[in-house]
Order: sequence, then C-alpha cells, then structure tokens
Amino acid sequence: MKHLGLFEGIGGFSLAARWAGWETPVMVEWNPYCQGVLRKNFPDATIYGDIHEFDGCPYAGQIDILTGGFPCQPYSNAGKRAGNNDDRALWPQMFRVIREVGPSWVVGENVAGILSMDGGRVLRGILSDLENEGYSVEIYSIPAIG
Repeated sequence: MKHLGLFEGIGGFSLAARWAGWETPVMVEWNPYCQGVLRKNFPDATIYGDIHEFDGCPYAGQIDILTGGFPCQPYSNAGKRAGNNDDRALWPQMFRVIREVGPSWVVGENVAGILSMDGGRVLRGILSDLENEGYSVEIYSIPAIG
C-alpha cells in the first residue's frame, strides 16, 4: 500500500503506515522543524512545503491511502471558532488534493469541536464533499484523554 500524508507534522500517520508495512513516498508539511524530523525519519520520501502549491495530479492512481490532520484551530473549542472563515481552514486544500490524487481511502483527523461547528454544517459539508466523490464515510470520535 502507498500512503500520502498531508499536514504531516512529525509523521505520526506515516509512522503508523510504516508499522503496517506501507510505503509513504510523498508528504506535505510546511513547518521547517517538522520537515527536518521527516527528512531524518523518512529519507526516501519527497517532502513538499505549502499545501496551496502542492499538485497531487502527478500522483493520481498511485496512492492507496491519503491521510491528513487538517489544521484544527478554526474548529477548536479552545479558539475563536471562526470555522471556514479562518484562513487556517484548510479542508478545501485537502479536498482538492483528494480529488487530484483519487486515493482508495481517506483518513481525516480533527478536534471534537468540528462536530458542533456552525450547528454541524461544517462537518456535514466535509462529509458531503467526500460522498460526492464516491467515498463512503464513517465518523469516529476518539477522546484525547480517557
């Protein structure tokens, strides 16, 4: 299986993919420190910086699973909850890449606040985006503490 990681941070999804025996040939992460960690731990991966400039088209048909913890600040109960009006709301960019790449599987990760954001309309929009591309969607709410 081939994995493409968006908003990779220091590579949590890619590390899990490695443990599952999958290859991560492509990552997107803008933070220079995180890029350094990724280069050290995934030296064979191609790492791109800005999601706005990343073109997924060259990877169309080559990726089995795409993951991304798109930025949570717009949806977090701890923040201003500006939602889609926040310039850090990057679901549209993640969705663009999903459409370009066409992976078999997509895993998106975010905070619990996204469930209730704008009366549930933000989450319904995300689910609708995926369903309109032919994906069957399931939601799992996993508490950070337990």
